Amino acid sequence: MMFKLFNTKEDLKKMLQNNEPRLVIAGNKNICVIRQGERLIAFENECPHMKEGLNGGLVNYLNEIVCPLHTYKFNLQTGIEEKQRCASLKFVEVEYLAEGIFLKLAQGK
Repeated sequence: MMFKLFNTKEDLKKMLQNNEPRLVIAGNKNICVIRQGERLIAFENECPHMKEGLNGGLVNYLNEIVCPLHTYKFNLQTGIEEKQRCASLKFVEVEYLAEGIFLKLAQGK
């Protein structure tokens, strides 16, 4: 299932600040999105540790999203928690098409 977020990369840059986590609701899923330049990173918006919303966290200088509840840190390239104390982030595929920028969610999830 595809969910269109932006028409162009310019729209992406206008609407999202760099490295600022934002909540997006796509179907019945809460997704956290983070813009880094023209790249969009997307993952399920819950910390694998205690299910806190990661859109309330921040991105640190090591390119990790820091959970606002217990400060667990997840690498934004791999999704792995820095000390491997819990499961990794569940990334959502981002597709850049001529028609826009889309989130690609698995059917039935």
